[in-house]
Amino acid sequence: MDPSNQSEAGVLLDQLLESLLADFDHWFQRGDELLRCCPDDVMGKTERDRLAARLTEGQKAIVATRSLVNASSQPMAVSMGAMGPWHGLVTEVWGLAAKIAVYRRNQTLT
Repeated sequence: MDPSNQSEAGVLLDQLLESLLADFDHWFQRGDELLRCCPDDVMGKTERDRLAARLTEGQKAIVATRSLVNASSQPMAVSMGAMGPWHGLVTEVWGLAAKIAVYRRNQTLT
C-alpha cells in the first residue's frame, strides 16, 4: 500500500474512532442526567444506583481508550468485544429515556 494511503487511512480511522467515542461519551452523560431526574415509579433507587455505577465505569473506559489512542503513534481500533458493553449501556439509556417520556406523558394525561 502507498504510504500516503496508509496515512490517509490512519487519519480516517482516528476520526471515526473519536466520533464513536464521543457518541458513547454523550450517551453515558445523558444517562447520568436521566438518572438524576428519574422518578422512583420508573426505576427504583437500587436499579438507578446500579446503572449509574455501570455508566461511570463506561465513562472511565472511554477515558482510558482515548488515553491509549493518544499515546499510540499508530492508528488504533477498538474491538467489538470491548465496545459491546458500551452499546448495551447506550441501549439502556435509550430505554430509560423512553420510560421517562411515557411516565411524564401519562402524568400530564391524569
